[in-house]
Amino acid sequence: MGSEMNKSTLTQQVNAALATLTDDIRSNKLELPSPPDILIKVRNIANDEQSTADDIAELIIQDAHISGRLIKVANCALFGARHHVTSVKAAVSRLGIAKVQNLIIGLSIAQNLMQSKTRGLESFFDNSWQQSNTVAAISYVLAQKTTTIDPEQALLAGMVHNIGTLPLLLRLNKIPELRINPKVLMMVADVVVPKLYANAGKLVMESWNFSTDIINIAKSHCDFKREHTETITLDDIVFTAHQIYLSGEADLPEKLTTNVVFQKFWPTHEEAVIGFHLLKQDIDEVKNDISD
Repeated sequence: MGSEMNKSTLTQQVNAALATLTDDIRSNKLELPSPPDILIKVRNIANDEQSTADDIAELIIQDAHISGRLIKVANCALFGARHHVTSVKAAVSRLGIAKVQNLIIGLSIAQNLMQSKTRGLESFFDNSWQQSNTVAAISYVLAQKTTTIDPEQALLAGMVHNIGTLPLLLRLNKIPELRINPKVLMMVADVVVPKLYANAGKLVMESWNFSTDIINIAKSHCDFKREHTETITLDDIVFTAHQIYLSGEADLPEKLTTNVVFQKFWPTHEEAVIGFHLLKQDIDEVKNDISD
């Protein structure tokens, strides 16, 4: 009897939270996180025709964490590394302002996600961060190795595809009856966040003034019913990367590889399994370089 009552209470809390957050999204009342300061500053520099690589290097140097990760990325063979660099200035010179802009925005958003950890939801934030990094790494390698799409743009799209989890987790933590019970809070989050994070992500990306193709990623990366083109698009890359992530990056399920998007990359299941296996080492290298 007690367990049935507890189950009933949990269902009520899930439904109540789902209704509250759905209403917040529909009525634009969901409190959205502010963009990281470095995101705004790096955009201003990139949009200034008078700016130089030195200007963006000076900005990056102010953030030791981002600086270290950028140098690490610049030394990755997949990013065009030939000789080892040890300074931010050299890393910026090697990569160029356009690439650095996408990398810094993505890295700063991932960092912002981890800094927003909330008591009782630590594992949810960790999982979201790992998902962001993994999808970003797969997206980068798919773009670089199989398309003509800018791989840094694909990396950024992968990094922000699940940014909608952040405002939802912060909002759930403000519901009094959930905040006092971290275990229930986590169980409610497990149900509510997957249902709403795509819509919340679209709001965040719009408020942070991302380009339309990046904003579209918020919902298209998990939309099996969207319209398809003959050629591979940025949406296709992140969709495929997300599905590979959900599969556990192991042998790709045959049902998954029959999807029309997958078949743009690999026409058959056998080709998909072999093709992904050939890319796995590069994916792991990129993932290691963009992670802590």
